[in-house]
This record gives sequence, C-alpha cells and structure tokens, in this order.
Amino acid sequence: MKQRGLFSMVTACVVALVGAFVVSSVQAGEAGKAVVRSIRGSAQYAAEGGLWLPLKVGQVLNPGSTVRTANDSQVDLFMDQNGPIVRLVENTTLGIEKLNFEATGIDTIIETQLDLKSGRIVGIVTKMAATSKYEIKTPNGVAGIRGTEFDISATSVVRVVSGSLVVVYVKSDGTVVTRVVNAGEMFVPAEGEVKPMPPDQRAQVVPEINDARFGGAPVAILKVEEPIRIFVSPLTGENSSIRQ
Repeated sequence: MKQRGLFSMVTACVVALVGAFVVSSVQAGEAGKAVVRSIRGSAQYAAEGGLWLPLKVGQVLNPGSTVRTANDSQVDLFMDQNGPIVRLVENTTLGIEKLNFEATGIDTIIETQLDLKSGRIVGIVTKMAATSKYEIKTPNGVAGIRGTEFDISATSVVRVVSGSLVVVYVKSDGTVVTRVVNAGEMFVPAEGEVKPMPPDQRAQVVPEINDARFGGAPVAILKVEEPIRIFVSPLTGENSSIRQ
C-alpha cells in the first residue's frame, strides 16, 4: 500500500507539473506488444502472475509481462509504435505495464508505461503526438518522456542524449523534486539537480544507444555486383553476358 501510494503521488505530480510533456492517456484503441529482438547472455520472462521461463529471440511479450537479465547479459525489445526500442542491460528487471495505441488517421496516440524495478535501461523514443504518454516508473520516481534517447537506472539517475524528459523523484523525507532534463544533461538524485553529463559517461551511453538502434548486431556490408553488359557479335549475331 505504501509503494502504491508513493506511485500515485508521483503520478499526480507528473500530470500536474509536466504539462505539455504528459497530457492525456489513450482511452481506446489497441494493445501493443514488445518483441524480443536480440539477447546476449541469458534472460527470463514471466507473464502476469506466471512462472519465470527462458526468454527467446522473437518472443512476443504482452502488457503484464516482466523481463529480467542475468550477469553479463542484455535484451533488446522492439515495441514498434510504443517506442520503438528499449534495452535492458545486465541484472535488470523491467515490467511492461501498458502498451496502448490508437491510430486516429492523423496521428497515432500511445500510452506506454514501464516499471524499472532494478538495474538500468537505455531507450529510443520517437517523437509522439501531443496527447501521447510514455512513462518509466522507478522505485522512487517516474520519468515522462517525449522523443528522447535516454539512459535510466532504478536509482532514478537519468541521462539524456537527445530530446528531453521530465523526472519526478521522491526523496527519503517525502520531498518531491521535479526537474526537466535536456539533451547532454543528467539528473542526480543525491543532489536533486540537473547537470551536464560528464564526457566519460556520454562516451559510454552514446555507443550503447547506437548499438541498441541496430539490435546489437553488426551492420551488414552491402556487396554491389558489377553491372552486366550485353554484347552482340556483329559476325554471328549471338549475344553473351560479360561483367564490366
């Protein structure tokens, strides 16, 4: 009850203070899904109220599922219009609570809600309709995201590579801290402030996000064959194909 009350208070703060960042939720539409795009090492998943089972590439995870990674492991999830990409690094547990979307004919309105219980995630969120909502809960706060490349830990340390987000953090004494984190900045809960991301941390986060963008797989080199020229003999009238 205490944890539920904490999140209710945090969510209320997000709705009241974030303004344009978090406007409304999807009242109707379809339920999205998260597809496991790649796995390094080992990971497990559990459907709502179910047992932990081995996670496999190509597996479809519906809202209510939870994913966890082991030591030296990572998982990339593709959530299509509700993301599109989230990467769980090692020793991370992430709950997928809501993946709603509604195509209006002009925009696609989404409602994405993730619960980062432990560990750290990096993600890529494309620009959304003004009435969309994308939230990441942590044990002591919540982040409202819009068109952002981010790195968030369960301790509420937030790093933003591009775009911006609003983070609401509840300190141990119950004080609520709300901050906007822009590109190249980070939020440090212990200080309760936003500051520039140190170069060494940026050098770590940026390659992780770029790697997640391509699914952790090497980019294939496209081999272009030489064009074929048709040669017709003026003596025999026969043709043959030769490469230039």
